[in-house]
Amino acid sequence: MEDFYQILDVLHDPGEKVLATIVAVKGSAYKKEGSSCVFLADGTQIGMLSAGCLEEDLTIKVREVFETQEATIVQYDMRMEDDLDWGHGAGCNGTIDILLEPVTEQLIEDLHMVKELLYHQKPVIGLKKLNDLGEYVFIEENGEPFGNWSGPLPTIEFSSKSGINTRDGSSVFQQTFYPKPRLIVFGAGADAKPLVSLAAEIGFTVVVCDWRGALCQKEHFPAAALLIEGFPKDLLNQISFSPYDFVVIMTHQFKKDQELISKIIHQNIRYLGVLGPKERTRRLLNSKEIPTGVFSPMGTSIGAKGPVEIAVSVVAEMIQVWRKPAHERVELLWTIPD
Repeated sequence: MEDFYQILDVLHDPGEKVLATIVAVKGSAYKKEGSSCVFLADGTQIGMLSAGCLEEDLTIKVREVFETQEATIVQYDMRMEDDLDWGHGAGCNGTIDILLEPVTEQLIEDLHMVKELLYHQKPVIGLKKLNDLGEYVFIEENGEPFGNWSGPLPTIEFSSKSGINTRDGSSVFQQTFYPKPRLIVFGAGADAKPLVSLAAEIGFTVVVCDWRGALCQKEHFPAAALLIEGFPKDLLNQISFSPYDFVVIMTHQFKKDQELISKIIHQNIRYLGVLGPKERTRRLLNSKEIPTGVFSPMGTSIGAKGPVEIAVSVVAEMIQVWRKPAHERVELLWTIPD
């Protein structure tokens, strides 16, 4: 999830750039449709499209785009097991189509607008014409479409699956960009450190909250985007929750956990994990049943022992929840008419 945000962060850096996007995959591949990276004029690559098996050849194709300033689509057949095809013999049992686009000033400004919308928790759909390379449009749910597009817009659905839609002989690549997920950790104990570090590395924006000032320090959580000190009531007054939020309660203080969960459980968030056994969570809720959407004990069942392994299990569970299809995690489906 982090590659696209890394790309957005370097768009305004000086120098020419080429954007590479996987638009079609047949069979198996390291990354799927919608994965992207950007190449800088000095050869620097931001993001990944494979495990390294096609980047060398792709760099040659990118140089051609730098020279011609024209978009193109290249295909790699990863099924070949020898070196006779395009020099790698990956044997990965799939083909990959990659769209290479010169990054124009207009595209930079439009992607900056996408970045702003995502920052304000607004998902955006991107469409790219594959018959008329260079034409694209971005569509936000309640805003006006923007980009470089001629003709009517096709009917689209809000979907997490990226891919090519073909209609009336024209092919359009569709991709949905979601706001970066945020992990809010209540509890700044030692066992929170590996969770914060790993989640941030995966691509979550991490917020750490605690009433103990000695624990809630940047030196303990260097990967956290924000640290908030305060008691539960004060913390909850400072945080506006969204459907893209993941929350973990791990203060190890029963009364504090109870105060937090009693308020957070009514918020429209994506994930609520509670450290500890089911029985403790039932007592926190004063209920015999743990509601759907509350993960307790939190974490994928891998037999985890110790803070680091538990962090791995929790992040794995959060990724699984985040990757669920859109129709399972987004209530509102919307369309843009012709």
